[in-house]
Amino acid sequence: MRRKLFPALCLSLLAAAPAALGADFRFELGFGWTLVGPSLNARYVNRYRPPFDPPANYIASSAEQRVTFKGRTTYGLNGFLNVLFAENIGLQVLADYHRPGIGGSSAPYTVTAQFQAFQPETRVTEFGALDSSGSLSETTFSLNALARFRVADNLSISASAGPSVFHFEGRAGYIDYTFYDLSYEAGVYTLRGGTYHMVADFGPQTKYGLNAGVEAAYAAARNIILAFDLRWYGAAGSDQQLRLAEDDLITQALDQIEAALGLGTIRVNPSYIRAGLALRFVF
Repeated sequence: MRRKLFPALCLSLLAAAPAALGADFRFELGFGWTLVGPSLNARYVNRYRPPFDPPANYIASSAEQRVTFKGRTTYGLNGFLNVLFAENIGLQVLADYHRPGIGGSSAPYTVTAQFQAFQPETRVTEFGALDSSGSLSETTFSLNALARFRVADNLSISASAGPSVFHFEGRAGYIDYTFYDLSYEAGVYTLRGGTYHMVADFGPQTKYGLNAGVEAAYAAARNIILAFDLRWYGAAGSDQQLRLAEDDLITQALDQIEAALGLGTIRVNPSYIRAGLALRFVF
């Protein structure tokens, strides 16, 4: 609810501020393209006891996998509304959206099963590391104080900063899961099993933080301005519970797999830095 009220509150403040200050004002409306460097850099340790059937033949089992999830540099979009109460002072509403991919790597996945056949046996299997994959969707709303300084007839420098609301959710893989089945037929024990390479969802989550940036703007025409800005967005990281994503290839119940894995959390940092190129229209 607070996330939905934030844009409306920003617009209300923008509408009320000029009257409160008793000053002339003008609007600037713009949109732009951004290059975003996300701060996501999470690690997950997948350590559990693979299930074994039948239980009567089970002795022990173990599995371990270490996975990293890193946000990749990506392109995004932003829109903004500036209200200037005087030549050099105003308020700014920003909206940013980007969807970076998730990369990274994992250590080899090693599984060990000890079981009773005609005699105790041990089976060790190592799977090669898979590169991580996924995406992070993030939308940010900000309300900033704005100061502008003219350095030439057609060139100005601005600085702005203020509170931000971050809303994000994502999907990342791969988390591995192995199960075993021991059968006995015609005097022969046969060990079978399978391994799933699974994707997990996290979020949605809303966080609060800050942003600050600088902008250089060139007046290309009377009411059209070309601007370049560099901006930092910061919010505290939080632990996000993982949930297995639906997959037609997985034939077992996901809740049972999650329970067997003891599926945990990853720490997601929604902070990022971006460079933007924008068009601004003056009214």
